[in-house]
Amino acid sequence: MLIDCHTHAFQADDLTVLRERLTFLDDHLPPDSPHKWQLHGPGSLEGLAQSMAACGADRWVLLPVAGKKDRAADLNRWAAAAAAAEPRLIPFAMIHPLGPVAEDLRLAQELGLRGVKLHPFIQRFALDHPVSMDLLASLEGTNLPVLVDTLYVAGLVEAKPHLGWVVEMFNFRGCEPVQIARAAVAHPGVRFIAAHGGSLYGWDHLEPLYDLDNVFFDISYLMGLIATDRLMAIIRRKGPERVLYGSDCPWRDAVAFRAWFEDLPLSRWERERIAAGTISGLLDL
Repeated sequence: MLIDCHTHAFQADDLTVLRERLTFLDDHLPPDSPHKWQLHGPGSLEGLAQSMAACGADRWVLLPVAGKKDRAADLNRWAAAAAAAEPRLIPFAMIHPLGPVAEDLRLAQELGLRGVKLHPFIQRFALDHPVSMDLLASLEGTNLPVLVDTLYVAGLVEAKPHLGWVVEMFNFRGCEPVQIARAAVAHPGVRFIAAHGGSLYGWDHLEPLYDLDNVFFDISYLMGLIATDRLMAIIRRKGPERVLYGSDCPWRDAVAFRAWFEDLPLSRWERERIAAGTISGLLDL
């Protein structure tokens, strides 16, 4: 079985804006650059379902995301409707710590959403800020896992120097391993999934996260970015029972990503845990 814990789809208006921004930010990078932010496929719900079928995924987690705090209710209803139309889709909720958290969380639970997606970079907040800690406190006892998009800023700028001005403008340092560790220690009842191998472009700085039992890693987006031996060391240091398969489709081609995963030198038990076992336990599937 294969369950992709990290996928996206976008509403039509959002796709138009997204494509314009991608062209502005990364158009000069060649299409085969693993660092290039680009969509593989149409970016729609229908396109996502087709990609999941093509790669052989049995189920997939949809992670809605937007930068504006007033978008949560709309996107969460959209995610719930998508799951009603496609039973293999597992919907998570978007919550913004500066939005109406109690109201948005209540709606997410009423809609039957299965987890929470936080994207500190796009939503422009720091995970260890007091207002973020308040949001996490409200999630204690809900049994909703929190998938957190990660970014190690110095590593991003090293890999993509042309984005230095974006980092300067945002002054962002809000979702690196130390921030995730502070949040996880402060809220032991919340289970965190740290995307992109624990810290995108920050894999040398994962030490604060390895021994935290309520922090899991997904492997989304990592194809082409990290050497196999380095990734295997991270997986085995964290433990496959706390690692999840995720492609980040459509930011990665789902078929190519599946092939990359199948080529990793994992044991059968390790592969089964990562492919479906860990996420099944988190979501009681």
